[in-house]
Amino acid sequence: MKKIFLALAFIMVVSTAGAWNKNSDAGVVVLATKHLSPEALKVVKKHLGTTYEDDNDFLYFLERKKRATHTKEIHYLHLDKNFQPLQVEGDDALKALEAALEVVRTRNSHSDAEVKKALRYVINLMIDIHTLSHIRIEGINHSQSDFEFRRQVSDYKPTEFKTYKWSKVWNQLSLRHGLFHADYFAEDLELCHGGRFAEFTKGSLRDWIADNGAIAAEHLAIMYPNSEMPLIVLNTMEYTNYDMMARAGFRLAALLNSAIK
Repeated sequence: MKKIFLALAFIMVVSTAGAWNKNSDAGVVVLATKHLSPEALKVVKKHLGTTYEDDNDFLYFLERKKRATHTKEIHYLHLDKNFQPLQVEGDDALKALEAALEVVRTRNSHSDAEVKKALRYVINLMIDIHTLSHIRIEGINHSQSDFEFRRQVSDYKPTEFKTYKWSKVWNQLSLRHGLFHADYFAEDLELCHGGRFAEFTKGSLRDWIADNGAIAAEHLAIMYPNSEMPLIVLNTMEYTNYDMMARAGFRLAALLNSAIK
C-alpha cells in the first residue's frame, strides 16, 4: 500500500519554506511515515489524511496571500556560537516548532482544526531546520542573510564561474531527487540511511539543532560571499543535502512518536 497520504497533504505546502523541491520535501515526509508508531500514525492520519488540494493554503499564504501575522523569519533558525538556540524577538523556527509540539502533546484540549494546523507546522518547520541555508549562526556574518558566491560552471570550463545565491544552490542540490516519485525517493533514503535511524534520532530536539548548526558551520567556513567554489566541492555537498533529508525524516518521526502517546 502506498504510504503517501501524509505527503499528499504537503506537496504544495512544504515547498513554500524554500527548503528542497516539492518531491524531495514529500519524500522526507513519506520517510517519516515509515517510522511512525501505530498511535502516531493513527493521529496523523486522522488529522492529515486528505489530499494536498484541500490543504495547500498552509504557510503558503504567509508570503503569497498575506493573511498571516508571521514573517519569513518563521522559517529560520538562530543559533549562538556553540550552536545553541538564541533568544530572538518575533518569529523563529524553533519557537514556532515548540509551540506547535505543545498543541500536539495536549491535543485532547484543542479543537481538531488547531491540532491539524499544529501538525502541519511541525512538519514544515522540521524540514526548515534541516535546511542549511536557513540556519543563522552568531559570529558567522554571512549566515545572517542569503549571500552570493561564485561556482564553477562545468568541469570543461575550470576557469569560468557564475554567481549564485546560497539558498538556490542548496535547493538545486536536490533537483535530481525531484525526478522520482516521493515513494521511490523515500525508499532510496531508507536504503541508504535506514541503518542510521538510532544515530540520527539520538538526543533531543535541541541536540539535533546543535548537530545541524555544526554541519552548517562546516559548510559556511568554505562558502562565503564572493568565494569561488570548484564543482568538485559542490558535488560533495549533494551527499550532505541527501544526509540532511534523512535526518529530517527520521527526526520528524521520532518527534511525533514522542509527542503522540
